Amino acid sequence: MGKVHLYALPSLAESLGIEGTSEETIPDEEVGGDTTVRGLLNRLSARYRRFGQVVFDVKAQRLTGRVVIFLNDHDLELVNGLESKLSDGDTLTLIYAIQGG
Repeated sequence: MGKVHLYALPSLAESLGIEGTSEETIPDEEVGGDTTVRGLLNRLSARYRRFGQVVFDVKAQRLTGRVVIFLNDHDLELVNGLESKLSDGDTLTLIYAIQGG
């Protein structure tokens, strides 16, 4: 078992319904050897109802597009997407997606 560090701007963490965050840190999450990003996002969506509305659509099993996720400073989509395996000490960073027109 290991821990994954989760970071989000306080305004994003608050909009996700995650209380008590400070210094942009969401409480660390326990992960096992076969935990994927998808598995962790499903777990967070079950725990924080708004997380599922803003970040990860549980029914469709895909990101909503409102938030971009980085795994160890690399865009999640450029590593192995939702199937990326998580290891002890990994960091997931969540930021609002920037859209232009």
